[in-house]
Amino acid sequence: MKTRPVDFILSGFFTILIFSLSLFPMSVFSRILTAPAFGDYHIVIDSLLFLLLYGLWSAAILRLMMVFKPFPPGEYSMDDRLFTYWKLFTVIYEFGKGALLPFTTVFAKPLIAKLFGASIGRDIALGGHLVDPQLIQIGDEAIIGHDSVISAHTINSGTIVLKPVVIGARATIGVHAVLMSGVSVGEGAVVAAGSVVPPDTSIPANELWGGIPVKKIKSL
Repeated sequence: MKTRPVDFILSGFFTILIFSLSLFPMSVFSRILTAPAFGDYHIVIDSLLFLLLYGLWSAAILRLMMVFKPFPPGEYSMDDRLFTYWKLFTVIYEFGKGALLPFTTVFAKPLIAKLFGASIGRDIALGGHLVDPQLIQIGDEAIIGHDSVISAHTINSGTIVLKPVVIGARATIGVHAVLMSGVSVGEGAVVAAGSVVPPDTSIPANELWGGIPVKKIKSL
């Protein structure tokens, strides 16, 4: 993946910006409340507050980025400005998501994903990892298995492809499954554990698919 000096400059600028936006209110809060209330242990509370603020500021900046310049689906060269923009978005997302790890319980994962731009339905179980949440849609009551990976981008030699991934209501993605850009999974469909779903694969509703690469096993 091509990396240029502008990538380091932009990433460094936004990292410092979010760090500063999180540090200042944390230090004020520490002087006013946590230091008097918790004594020498206030550093633990202050550290958690800083991480929470860092994650929330990261999410807020990413949502603003999506408002002013969303990601149009398509194939782009690694010299394209959109590729630079995608790398910046990804760096902010990864750092922000990492900062929120102490608060990311199994029940909070859908909320965190929605915070960073994913379209999340009601009552889903999210045990997997979402890459490019701004291009991922998950329907009501879907199950995303533990350590599965859903990625809305595919990087080939010299290009990056960005396409939405859509998972229908009540669909099930098995543990350790991998879904790539442009994949759609119909309502009530099941992707078996450990399967790899190649780019642009469309799995109809109420079917079981599995394998590497996936193929239809049976109707449900």
